[in-house]
Amino acid sequence: MKIVKQPYITNYELRKLEKHLKKIKNGEYEPYITVRRSNSVGLSHIVFSHKTKRCHHLFSLGELALFFHLEHDPEVLDIQEQYPLPINETLEWAKHLNYRHPAKYKERDGKDIPAATMTTDFVVTLYDATRDQLGVQPYNYKPTSALSTEFEPPQKVTRTQQKFKIEEMYWGHYNHHLTQITDEDLNPNKTYNLQWLRETYHHVRESQIEGPLCEGMLNTLNKSLMNDPEKTLKQHLNHASLVHDVTELAALEIFQHLAYSGQLDVDLNERIEVFRPVMMITQHDEN
Repeated sequence: MKIVKQPYITNYELRKLEKHLKKIKNGEYEPYITVRRSNSVGLSHIVFSHKTKRCHHLFSLGELALFFHLEHDPEVLDIQEQYPLPINETLEWAKHLNYRHPAKYKERDGKDIPAATMTTDFVVTLYDATRDQLGVQPYNYKPTSALSTEFEPPQKVTRTQQKFKIEEMYWGHYNHHLTQITDEDLNPNKTYNLQWLRETYHHVRESQIEGPLCEGMLNTLNKSLMNDPEKTLKQHLNHASLVHDVTELAALEIFQHLAYSGQLDVDLNERIEVFRPVMMITQHDEN
């Protein structure tokens, strides 16, 4: 078997990585690759999270969708995207597998090519209530097309699988299972809903709206949605705004807050639109 020649690690990359990992240990997390230093600016997003209280750098619509799902999960306490892996360790795993380690081909010096630091798309801190302990879950996101020879050349698919295997071996060494997520794993209706519903999260929580008014709106909307399931969301909001003497905009913002926070049993897997009826979880179960 031919032994694959590996790229070399530069002192500059080591110093840069060590400095970055030191910041992470000190609780000053920032992604190793940012949108401003990325080549995929057209598909990139910088999103502020109400959960982590910081901006997240996401490089595709798929990563954005997965981020919304992770942020909404009550068990998720923290989300660290573009998480750097120790380059000396990933290089050793590449040698073990006899796969070529990711490299900076544009910076080649003759035949010598410097190695590139690998990153994991998301490293999530979870709280396991049943065990009353914290856990770590790494995620790798790839669109389904990137894993299929139907859409990509076989060599490219194979290379994608090789890089995943190196990453998987690294995390496995520390007893963490690297989970690969594709667009097929994420309900597009739920993604759409989460993106829309989260918009008012900060506004409602930090205003005087939360409290007795929210509780009253919860009861009113819950009864209205359950008793008249054929009515549109706009009709329900109009009714709630009249009952509580608030604007329809305020009623809409409170609805978004209640649905996003799970206080209102709205089925997030069904697309929510103002001029359509809203499916409740209990209604869905009855059908």
